[in-house]
Amino acid sequence: MSPKKKNPRNRAQRNGTATSRTAPADPRSPGRPSRTPVVLDDRRRWPLAVWTVLAVAWLGGSALFFVLYLAEGLNLLTSGEVTTEARRATAWHLIWLLVFALGTPLAGAITALVVRRKVAAAMFSAALLISAGALFSLAPPTEMLSAIRGAFG
Repeated sequence: MSPKKKNPRNRAQRNGTATSRTAPADPRSPGRPSRTPVVLDDRRRWPLAVWTVLAVAWLGGSALFFVLYLAEGLNLLTSGEVTTEARRATAWHLIWLLVFALGTPLAGAITALVVRRKVAAAMFSAALLISAGALFSLAPPTEMLSAIRGAFG
């Protein structure tokens, strides 16, 4: 064993006996090093809450307003007369469907990119592509925009 490792003070500390003849110093004294733990990896929990809220808003809002849009469309088909109020209600359901289906994943992807969360950004981008593909397979964006303009114009 090297001479540095054969320090008698270290041997006494391992055995539990103190080699110091003076009283132990106050732990808060300026000459003594601090024993408070240093946080090296600060994992914040708020991004998890934001992703959860955005995912629930995306799924719940999209499903809710899709059902409401279909119900209003069925109401328009079964009623004898189509009023401007019914058209506006249908247009508002379509607008909120577009906000929840496209806007929420887009907001999540942008937020994830700003806070440098690559996996969350990829997941919200995939959700945006899935939503856009599902919505635009039902009707092209130009038809949706003309339906909204027709209801309010």
